[in-house]
Amino acid sequence: MQDVSKAQFESVYFEYGREEGGWTRAYWDRFYATERTPPMKYKVELPQRADQTRMMIVDDFAVREHRLFFMSEEAEERLFEVPSSP
Repeated sequence: MQDVSKAQFESVYFEYGREEGGWTRAYWDRFYATERTPPMKYKVELPQRADQTRMMIVDDFAVREHRLFFMSEEAEERLFEVPSSP
């Protein structure tokens, strides 16, 4: 994951984020437009494969980082699976 400026993070957010995925201007304004105290770091990992179309953001306040990355639709769906008992 690459360290980026807030402006670069914002650029990736609006280039790849889609309203149907919830990545709207209103969402940006509510959660990212105002700088937090203490300030956060910004990290980005651009899609590595064509199937990585799902943009994800993790806001990790313990280490003061916003991490933006991409997953495949299949990988995203697996996040919500409940492991079965043996």
